[in-house]
This record gives sequence, C-alpha cells and structure tokens, in this order.
Amino acid sequence: MELTNAFFREEERCGYLVSAEMKKVWAIELDLLTRFQELCQQHNLRYFASGGTLIGAVRHGGFIPWDDDIDIMMLREDYDKLLQVAPGAWEAPYFFQTVETDKRYSRGHAQLRHSNTTAMLAHEGKRFPFNQGIFIDIFPVDEVPDDPQALDALRRRLNRYERLLNWGVRYPGNPRKNLLKTAVHGMISLIPYRWLCRRRDKIAARYNGTGQSRVGPITFLPNEDKLLFPLAGFAAVETVPFEQGEIAIPAGYDEILRTQYGDYRKMAKADSYHSHITFDTERCYLDYIR
Repeated sequence: MELTNAFFREEERCGYLVSAEMKKVWAIELDLLTRFQELCQQHNLRYFASGGTLIGAVRHGGFIPWDDDIDIMMLREDYDKLLQVAPGAWEAPYFFQTVETDKRYSRGHAQLRHSNTTAMLAHEGKRFPFNQGIFIDIFPVDEVPDDPQALDALRRRLNRYERLLNWGVRYPGNPRKNLLKTAVHGMISLIPYRWLCRRRDKIAARYNGTGQSRVGPITFLPNEDKLLFPLAGFAAVETVPFEQGEIAIPAGYDEILRTQYGDYRKMAKADSYHSHITFDTERCYLDYIR
C-alpha cells in the first residue's frame, strides 16, 4: 500500500485529533496488512476484517480515529493453512509470531510483527522476552456448539488450559510472587507449554464441520457471548476501501457487528482490548527490554 505524504499529517477525524505519531504507527500496520494480503492472495486464503477494524472499514473507510491496531479473523481451515505457509514467507524485519515460532509466546492467535519497532503492552513489557514489535492480530475462528451445556463445557476446558498457561508460562513475569505461587509455577512449568497450546487449539476446533450455527475466536476470549457470530455471515467476502487501500470484510458484517457492539453506527469512543500500550516506530522493542 503506497501512502501519500498527506496521510502522515496530523488531522482531526470525527472530532478526534489523530497525531502524526499515530499516523506512523498506522502506516506500519498498513504495511503489515499489505504483506499479509499478498500472501493470502498467493495461497487463496480467505480473511476478514474484525472488531474495531471492521467498524472502521464500514463506518470510516479506514481506521476508527482512536483505534491503534488492525484485527483480522480467519476461519480455522484457512488459518491452519496460513500456519503452514507463513513462517517462511517474510524476511526480517517481518516476523510471523505463533507458539511455534517464538519461545514463551502462548496466545491462541497469530500476530504479524515488525521487529524493528515497539508495541509493548503495559501488563507485559520487560517481563516477557518474546517479539513485541508493532503488529496486526490474526484470530482463528471456530464453530461453537449450539447446545448451551456443550458450550459451557467447552468454555470450562479452554479456561482450564488458559489457567495452566498463565501459571506455567506467564507467571515468571508476575511481580506479585510468593513462595507458594512460585512452587506451583515450578510444577506446572514442567508441562511443555507448546503441548498445552496445541491441546487448547485442538479442543477449540473440535466442533468445526459439525453443522453448528455460530463461530467465534474462542481461543482469545472464550467466555464472551458478544464474540459468537452467525456462521452464515462469513459465507461470502466483500472488499471495501480502507485508508488508501482495500480490505476484505464478511458479507454479513451488519449482523456480526450488531452482535458485538449493538448500534455500531453510533459514534462512541471506546478503549481497546490492549489497555495502555507503548508505541515506538523508530526503536526496536529489544531496546526497551534491555
């Protein structure tokens, strides 16, 4: 995506001032998006804008003025194919991040990062040694059971694995350590964390192809009903303008967005899932970790 000089200027959008510094962050994310789109086109993979990125595409023709990232969803079949082709697809500074490519990274979704930059979440920061460059999120989407009891059981199992990962992988970075908790961490950390991640993903995908009516990124936030969307909404793809390029959206975007946000056409400034995040487009995250 070729951005004009005008893109990088500070400007007011919908009564909100977008700084020149945030425009630089957006530019890096748009570059990541372009490289991701090229790979998807090359391998015939479907993807969809999601969350705030989907609202921005539909309502603004680009970023929501106060948004700070790009969110993508892929149905599990396409996501699994992406995991096969993406690790060797890009050279540095681009880095495709999953539990298989980055030690101690344990999220249930992939991220494409620019390794010479920084996007450091406040609750992670220096405590976690994995790649923390500016990123775009790529979430797998799985079918979930229509039966409420089966859905509750699925959520309980996923939450169990999330707790094990929190204690076994993320706990070393917890500043509130004590002797008992450290001992528990030591025992749980004997379980290979990549095995836990693979088990979690297998459990999340168990209902795919079983004729359910809803899907969701359940390895991300399994307990959120607002993130369970009608599967029919992803049957077709549309392409719409996004900043100075284009992005793919699900044809059923209206019902998907109403499920997640209610009246998404109404302008309302909201926080992102990230809480506070430190961006630096000029310095590598390793400078901050050091």
